[in-house]
Amino acid sequence: MKIRTPALALLLLCWHATAQDDGIGDSSAATGGARPPQMNEGFIGRDIPGFDPGSEVASFDGKIWNINDNRFFRARFEKYLNSPPATSAADVAYRKTIDQILELLSPGKATKKNIDEAFALLAKASAYRDDANLCRTMQDAIHAARTSLQAIEGLKRENVLLEKQRSTAEWNNQMAARDSSLRAPSGSDAAAIAAQQENLKFERDAKMASAKRILADVGQTIENNKLRMATMELNTRGHLQALIMQYFATRRFEHVIIASRFYRAIYKDGDNSIDVYKRMVQSLPANKDAGQAKISAELNPQIAASGGGADGGMRGGAWAGTGEHGAGAGVGAGNDTGVRGGNAGSFAASGARLGLENFSVESLTGGAAAAAQTVSKLVSSLSQIDSLAAEAIRDINEGVEAYKFLLEQGELNSATERLAETFALGEYMPSVRLLSREDKRKALKYTQTKNELLAALEVNDLTRAEKLVDEMAGMAADFDESKPLAKIETAKTLSAMHLSKAKNAAVSGDRAAMESELRAAAEIWPRNPALAEVSGQIFEQTDVQQQALKELDQLIAQGDQRAIFKQSAKFIAATATDPGRQEKLGTILGQMTEIEGFLQRAREIQQRGDAVGAWESIEEAARKYPEDTEINKLRADLAVGGASDFVKSLNRGRDLEARGEYGAALAWYLDAHRQYPPSTSAQEKIDSLAARLLPGASGKNSP
Repeated sequence: MKIRTPALALLLLCWHATAQDDGIGDSSAATGGARPPQMNEGFIGRDIPGFDPGSEVASFDGKIWNINDNRFFRARFEKYLNSPPATSAADVAYRKTIDQILELLSPGKATKKNIDEAFALLAKASAYRDDANLCRTMQDAIHAARTSLQAIEGLKRENVLLEKQRSTAEWNNQMAARDSSLRAPSGSDAAAIAAQQENLKFERDAKMASAKRILADVGQTIENNKLRMATMELNTRGHLQALIMQYFATRRFEHVIIASRFYRAIYKDGDNSIDVYKRMVQSLPANKDAGQAKISAELNPQIAASGGGADGGMRGGAWAGTGEHGAGAGVGAGNDTGVRGGNAGSFAASGARLGLENFSVESLTGGAAAAAQTVSKLVSSLSQIDSLAAEAIRDINEGVEAYKFLLEQGELNSATERLAETFALGEYMPSVRLLSREDKRKALKYTQTKNELLAALEVNDLTRAEKLVDEMAGMAADFDESKPLAKIETAKTLSAMHLSKAKNAAVSGDRAAMESELRAAAEIWPRNPALAEVSGQIFEQTDVQQQALKELDQLIAQGDQRAIFKQSAKFIAATATDPGRQEKLGTILGQMTEIEGFLQRAREIQQRGDAVGAWESIEEAARKYPEDTEINKLRADLAVGGASDFVKSLNRGRDLEARGEYGAALAWYLDAHRQYPPSTSAQEKIDSLAARLLPGASGKNSP
């Protein structure tokens, strides 16, 4: 049954905005199934993250992941396990300073004197390494808030004076109008009376115009001051609220409590809502079409055994590309252990993967904005954040106590899991930092052994895996050895079965089936002691080994490395007892692996529509391996295909350079560079000729 812990939920949202790996963001890493599409169904829908403690799987926005099983968490966790406890004089002084600040700001003690003293202590706390200058940032934000309040008070006082000035101007305006109406014209001459009335009207209008202008100026200044006061208060409130949310997202829970208490001391109106922060994050750009930037990394071997026949062999790949919303790149490696030509069993372990997907400024900012907006839906006041931080601190302290108890009981597996969970939530909390190195080293030893077991299972080193299982069972009383032992025994049984089939095929003279069964047995358990023994017996009985060695020698003499590579499994088995030929074969296979890498990279570049780039890539391989037919074929196809104009210009320049016509050669090289500006071949030739034609000049600024 799933639980929904608010503190864990908010932290998961914050992590969701940053880099993710396949073990974190890909459902297939946790379940082995297909990844569901991303879903956003609003506040009461899948936006609320969930955590299943039974499987240690978290879910959010249609995706699930294991919170502990990923490369980056393991690296950070092992660094913590190797670090000394925070018991130095500086650490003790820092803890004392933080505790003193919390005490001064505690409810009932937050007097003006204590608040000022706590504010001064922030500078002292920021001087310690563990604080990472967070208190200095908080002090700056608090100072800005206080300064803004002082400025607001000054504007209020100014508005009081302006209101008095406006009242005076209104009185003067009224008096000017009343005075002009009381002064009646004298005399009996109508023309004189009219002229006198006109003069009085002009005098009244002049007096009233001056008063009206003063009224307008004063009124505008008052409104501007009101707008400035509102803007200043909103800005400082929003910035301080955002800082508190940032502390919570980075798991600095004590700083959350300190900052929220300062906030209440500064803004005494009792308004603890985070409406200002919500308006800020809702205005952030969140382009969901841009997708999410993901760092993909996986080291989670899953072993499977099955029967059947298929084309087998090691497979790997790399990809890179750009799209409408960003760029992506990644690499992958694994093994497909099916057998070519025949029915056989298979045994596979997933490999390691590392890559970067959809990495762009738009995807990063969009992901951060989306996470911040989702967090703002889950909380409505600083009191909630304060209580969540206090609850997280309590949970962290209990996690450390649980780890110590499980350690005393010898239950290292559960103890290590509890410590990992506690570390993920409260990496910077005192109870976590004060844990002794001796206690942490026990978890470290167990973690390292567990990682070694995963690595051994990944490369099918069953002998070492079995030893590590026994070692872990002796270390931890609660270690469940049934799963790894079941996989190991299954693999051993399958390997023995294939060896038995290989013997039968050798007796019956079925060379193809014999080779297939030996290959399958080697893939399941490469270091099987019985493999070399059975192989030797088979080759002695059938003389296949001698024939294979003779064929290998002929191919080496002919320089046909590709034919050797295609039949590598046969030659590996044949040279099992011949160190000299093993060394030669290893060199050839290493070269062919590099050649295949060149070909794969060039074909991938060609598939992206970059024929010239593909030609340059394969040209480099051709210089190193001029005899390989596949390289020469691909090079020729590209030279007469999409890269023909570039190759013609480059070759024409080389011909002219060889004849000493450097100026003409330079022109052709420049033409080639114009056709394909990223060209390294053309640039190198341009630099070389520039240095020859213009001694002392640098070719680095060539176009």
